[in-house]
Amino acid sequence: MRPLKQRVAHLMRQFPFLYPLISRVIGLFAARFTVGVTGVVFNERGEILLLEHVFRGRHPWGLPGGWVGRHERPQDALRRELREEVGLSVQVGPPLLVDLDELPGHLETAFLCQVDGEVGSFSNEILAARWVSPDALPEGLKTLEREMVDRAIRLRQCPVGQ
Repeated sequence: MRPLKQRVAHLMRQFPFLYPLISRVIGLFAARFTVGVTGVVFNERGEILLLEHVFRGRHPWGLPGGWVGRHERPQDALRRELREEVGLSVQVGPPLLVDLDELPGHLETAFLCQVDGEVGSFSNEILAARWVSPDALPEGLKTLEREMVDRAIRLRQCPVGQ
């Protein structure tokens, strides 16, 4: 007699339609999250891009980012958000952080980025943009964003593989 897990594996291989069916059933009970994406964007001088956001009350100045759309890769969402918000093209590098944000049910992802152009016109969501030295970050920055910046600085100092 084969162990249960081997029998289940055999059934799953014999009837591949079972996996999507099981996934849908699990989806009825699994946690749901909105997903955000944030970029720690550096320029050639080692400064970080901060944006003054219209819709942020307590923390108006912060890192650029936004919401990940349905079926959108976080890296693509970040490129899109930066293009839409400030007309900026970036190279999206390695992930820095995946964590729960202060919003209930919101998962935030962050990436190290390098600027690839100049800041252009602002969307209706952005009031201003400025480049700041990593040691001159404003007081009102969210705790999670400060952690993203700290991780980005460490990664830039010790690149992977060195």
